[in-house]
Amino acid sequence: MTSTMHDVGPVEENLRPVSGWFMTVYTLTNFGLSLVVLMPILFSLAYKIQVVDPASKESSLGLVIGVAAVVSIVIGPVIGALSDRTRLAWGRRRPYLLAGIVINAAGSLLIATSSSIPAILVGWVVATIGLTFAATAVNPVIAEWVPQAQRGRLGAFAGVAAQLAGVAATLIGSLLLDHQVLLFLLPVLVLTVMSVFFLFTVPDRPAESTTQATSAVRFVKDLAFNPLEHRDFSLVLIGKFLLTLGTNFFTTYQLYFMLDRLKLVPAEAGQKLALLGGIGVLVGTMSAIISGLISDRIKRRKPFIYGAAAAMSGGLVIAAVANDLVVYSAGAILLTVGVGMFGTVDLALVSDVMPDRGKRAGKYMSIYYNIASSPAGAIAPILAPLVLAIGGGANYAALFLTAAVLAVGAGVTAWRIRSVR
Repeated sequence: MTSTMHDVGPVEENLRPVSGWFMTVYTLTNFGLSLVVLMPILFSLAYKIQVVDPASKESSLGLVIGVAAVVSIVIGPVIGALSDRTRLAWGRRRPYLLAGIVINAAGSLLIATSSSIPAILVGWVVATIGLTFAATAVNPVIAEWVPQAQRGRLGAFAGVAAQLAGVAATLIGSLLLDHQVLLFLLPVLVLTVMSVFFLFTVPDRPAESTTQATSAVRFVKDLAFNPLEHRDFSLVLIGKFLLTLGTNFFTTYQLYFMLDRLKLVPAEAGQKLALLGGIGVLVGTMSAIISGLISDRIKRRKPFIYGAAAAMSGGLVIAAVANDLVVYSAGAILLTVGVGMFGTVDLALVSDVMPDRGKRAGKYMSIYYNIASSPAGAIAPILAPLVLAIGGGANYAALFLTAAVLAVGAGVTAWRIRSVR
């Protein structure tokens, strides 16, 4: 029988409402994690590559991000499955957060001190591996510890944290252009501070003692899932992939858009992006919080996916035709509204349709982020330069319009989901 949001299994019934402290710590940790992700993607990595290889910055950025994304696709589900099987007394998630911080710091330091694209590539791959470890610890929390009635609300807080991290990323980045080591290590330091309370106060547990000892064959089987059997989970993956691919087209190249079409210098572009992000946070925060509260109250997720897809595609169309900062800002803010709305129900939706939530949350959350998000991160840098080259190059209109079509596709996949309203 097809399950609904009202039909919950034993694991769901055993979950108790989480406290305000739990929500605060989870939100702060998500801010730190988002800053580690967004500061390189939105600003510092693109800036570093432009300095090292100004003539081929678009293709070099695509190469660096694409290779690291492929690595993430491969190792993400493996790390998630290992986490599910970890029996350490300290817990099965916490050790991966600590390890991730150390690994990411090493990769970030390598990028900061590099003077060639190959060295930057190695550094970003190492940093991405560290990020994958850290995300493996944080992402399963909603599915494992938060009851259904609070998931939309907590998802909204996480979405707001990500938006604030995006603003901080561009603002801080524009102020640290002359301090390369700090430019790349500061996000890791912030995550370290934010993670202290997570490591010692957010509940965790070792894998059950009945968990079978793994073997090579069993481990490979443990990584797999049947997309036809878990149809709704697969549709959520596809929708996430489409939206992530579209937003990557925009966010990865927005700095170059400002430099090439709007004719700004890097420091000015970073400051404008930060100001624009600050305005976007106000409307995005309202969008996220209101959507999360209403979603939990009416027990519906899909209408917010539709709204997010519409807002994001509309914002991308406006940005595609922009020739000045005002028009571009209008499109970016509308896009931010959609991102906030999607972020509200993103984690709640995948938690609602997740198979075997109690024992395999790490595996399925890793699949969700590393199969739905990482391939988009790998494909976007490959496709984007090809789209940009249409008509002689720097065709940002074609790039952003393509992204708008992808956002619409995410709304179509949400419409096909059956077990969640």
